[in-house]
Amino acid sequence: MEIDFWYTNIKPYTGIRDGIQRLNKTNFKNVDSDLIDPSRLNFLVFTLETEWTNFQTQPLTHSNEFINLLIDLQDKNFYFIADNSGCAEHRVDSISLNFHILLARNNFNFDRLIIANNDSSKVGYHKVRYGLHTMNSCFFPNFYLSTYNQLKQYVTVLNPNLIPDKTFLCLNRRMNNDKYKMVEHLYNQGLLNETRLTWVGNYTDKDILNQNLIKELNIDPFKPIQLEDDIIYGNELTDDQYLYTINPTWYYKSKVNIITEAMLYPNLIHMTEKTWKAIYLGVPFVIYGPSKHYMKTLRDMGFKTFNSLINEEYDEMTGDNKIEHIVNAAIELSKIYNTHEVLSICRYNQKLYHNNREQIYNDLFLNHLYDIKKLSEPIIKNGLI
Repeated sequence: MEIDFWYTNIKPYTGIRDGIQRLNKTNFKNVDSDLIDPSRLNFLVFTLETEWTNFQTQPLTHSNEFINLLIDLQDKNFYFIADNSGCAEHRVDSISLNFHILLARNNFNFDRLIIANNDSSKVGYHKVRYGLHTMNSCFFPNFYLSTYNQLKQYVTVLNPNLIPDKTFLCLNRRMNNDKYKMVEHLYNQGLLNETRLTWVGNYTDKDILNQNLIKELNIDPFKPIQLEDDIIYGNELTDDQYLYTINPTWYYKSKVNIITEAMLYPNLIHMTEKTWKAIYLGVPFVIYGPSKHYMKTLRDMGFKTFNSLINEEYDEMTGDNKIEHIVNAAIELSKIYNTHEVLSICRYNQKLYHNNREQIYNDLFLNHLYDIKKLSEPIIKNGLI
């Protein structure tokens, strides 16, 4: 059975729609105007509005028009994907909970709804608790697709023959407490002068700051630390419109990219543009994330990490002690960054990312959509206790 993806004029744009259409030119159909083929597996994709994503006075997906549309399409054997794939966690707040209350009041079948997120620790369907509801959830590789789409628009040269003048690259568009711990550790180890560092927006608690470090970096009062040839200078760079914008030269003139991931979820894997930039550009990297198995997840997706060459035991760790092991791994990697073995891994990952995105997308997301009809009855009738 073939799949058709649909959107509605009520709220037409979603990250999922953009990612799929750019990947394989699959045109989403307009449910407000196109003919529906009942012999196909039909999915309406819409944004899950939350306090984080909604900037309307009244969420558009809460309107009578939208709720009635869902009920009508449910009667036409549609399934539904609520796009929350900019996040790994399920954001449960007053806006999203009210949406589910509206659905329940209208006898919506929650078995037909999938909430898509960016938690790559769980591929395929699983049940999640969502306030008073139990929902289907699945992983959609949002940043995996969008990073490639964005970088290919302006990165014109890959793997230039540049000689690094720094050991590490550590980019922090939004600095928080967890990311700060990495910078402080580099400072305490005397490695900060060897690091190409950014610290653009400051969301760090003042009471944890090392004043000697702050003085050395000359950011009291706070002034953003940025690198040469950045797109703009100042705190504006923390806006999401600059999420994917980089100067590739920073990566090629540093031996190892110390990736400080989003640091939001201690038990989820939120792999973002930070990781995919390094793989797109083909440079060595280590990953500092709050949970275990970032590197294992990459290997499960078919990519290679550097565990055959350096100690990557940090990937099995949590807690503050993890930082020391990550930096040790980065030091190990910096000593062999330009060897045939390391470069072979980097090129393998780069080639896989550039040439096999659709197959990985199929394995991680598309092929699982066919299982929607096999899902067991929900534990909670109609999503309510």
